[in-house]
Amino acid sequence: MMKFLITPDSFKESMSAVCAAKVIEKGVKRIAPDAQCIMVPMADGGEGTAECLMFGQSGEKVNCSARNPLGETIVTDFVWFEKKKTAIIEVAKACGMMLIPSEKKNPKIATSYGVGELIKEALKKECKEIILTLGGTVTNDGGSGMLMALGGKLLDQDGKNINPGGLALSQIRTIDLSEPIALLKDIKVTVLCDVKNKLLGENGATYVFGPQKGVTKNELPVLEAAMEHYSQKINEVIGKNVADMEGAGAAGGLGNALFAISKTEFVSGAEYVMKSLELEEKIKECDYVITGEGAIDSQSLQGKVPISISNIAKRYQKPVIVFVGKISGPMDEIYRNGVTAIFCILRGLKPMQKIFEEAEENLQLAVENYVRVLVNK
Repeated sequence: MMKFLITPDSFKESMSAVCAAKVIEKGVKRIAPDAQCIMVPMADGGEGTAECLMFGQSGEKVNCSARNPLGETIVTDFVWFEKKKTAIIEVAKACGMMLIPSEKKNPKIATSYGVGELIKEALKKECKEIILTLGGTVTNDGGSGMLMALGGKLLDQDGKNINPGGLALSQIRTIDLSEPIALLKDIKVTVLCDVKNKLLGENGATYVFGPQKGVTKNELPVLEAAMEHYSQKINEVIGKNVADMEGAGAAGGLGNALFAISKTEFVSGAEYVMKSLELEEKIKECDYVITGEGAIDSQSLQGKVPISISNIAKRYQKPVIVFVGKISGPMDEIYRNGVTAIFCILRGLKPMQKIFEEAEENLQLAVENYVRVLVNK
């Protein structure tokens, strides 16, 4: 009996990792109904990570209200593990790009306030550990919104809390972080993120990630100056410079705020998920590893899921088959990292929306064709 480990990442804009895993299993079973399939949907610490960990570790989704990047109240969620008293919060669920139309992206006013609200909801459940996944945010407020939601005071010259967003950071005169520090004093805070950018400078939050979020060339120095002023005020209050710590610039500077109020530990997202789901042990026991994601290229070597998986599988001489929507550039280095074969699932040139709509069907058919080779060899 063939034993498959099915462990894909998400296919952006078309399939979540959980959905892709189920489609792959369906394709395998259609051709080899007696095959054993172990599904371990994967993520690299960004969007979809909480769902993968919930699927693999029997967590539950907790629905609650929080503010989106524009300050509007929405229904969102986090994942809760009652036995471990641990919450997994995807910050993009409160301040992500997907929450607002692209034409409304505006980091000058976008806020991370909702992230603080999700943390407070988790604390109501007597939480012992909060795991935050950073990525996909539309904010550049240095985590100031989150701090205010947790009771922090970021006051202007009139003694009032500043307005939301990155531009208002220049208005700060005094900061009081005693309440958020007290809230997280006994809480273990773990951040899943592979971004190592510091808060300020040409490699910092504003200059590197700001343009993706709608910051214009003329606005960059203005927002950078506001962020620098904010950073100085934070440093005065806590007595150390957290802006220079690796990861401080992640999620529009949210990392900086977390460093300021807690003993935050940054860890590699993909590595954390693989360890939590005991992926290496499952790879040892399987005959074939099937993974995949939306696209594969030279950037995939920088910690992307298929390569992280193939590096482990290589040690145990397990074949790794990768299904993707797009292949770009030379693949020699990809193969040297343990990948056995890469298959593009597309069946023709079509408009992107049509490609997204047909993604599940195309993935299943590609998997079926691969398994046909195995059963007839």
